[in-house]
Amino acid sequence: MTQIAVIGSGNIGATIGEKWRQAGHDVAFASRSPEPPRTVGIADAIAAAQVVLLAVPGGAVPDLLAEYGSALHGRVVIDATNDIGGERLHHAEAYAQAPGAQFVRAFNTLGYELFADPKIGGAVADLFWCGPENAGAEALIEDVGLRPVRIGDIDAIDVVDGAGRLWLTLVFRGGHPRRLAFKMLTD
Repeated sequence: MTQIAVIGSGNIGATIGEKWRQAGHDVAFASRSPEPPRTVGIADAIAAAQVVLLAVPGGAVPDLLAEYGSALHGRVVIDATNDIGGERLHHAEAYAQAPGAQFVRAFNTLGYELFADPKIGGAVADLFWCGPENAGAEALIEDVGLRPVRIGDIDAIDVVDGAGRLWLTLVFRGGHPRRLAFKMLTD
């Protein structure tokens, strides 16, 4: 069992957090304005966590890390955010505000619907991610029901985000349904 703090109460955080809870993890949902017992304060959630999921609007990541970065020391931080209106989808430059944290980029390349039900036509969707191989991300991705496909260390973040941009373009510009997933095939 892993102690997990989910920061963000939208569809992404709620869906992934509930899947982790169903898999037997201890999950705390955190908010700037906590409403006990449903949510706790961000600082309290981080203090009790081994893993922190960032599921806030992408533009909020720099300020969040500026405020709580030192508390993330020694924790795995999974960045599932996308800054849709920003220059890039990620704010990896802000990771420097959390020295000692292990950053993973995951859960930003598919819609939350695939986290709730990761199978389409009997096939399990793949989730592309990057970060330290020993961070435990693969097991957490599998606990959601997805097949993890590691792209590399965190320096492969732009490659992972390319899959996110592809998903966003296909769904929001191409008119494809949100239950659109990727599958890596090899021989």
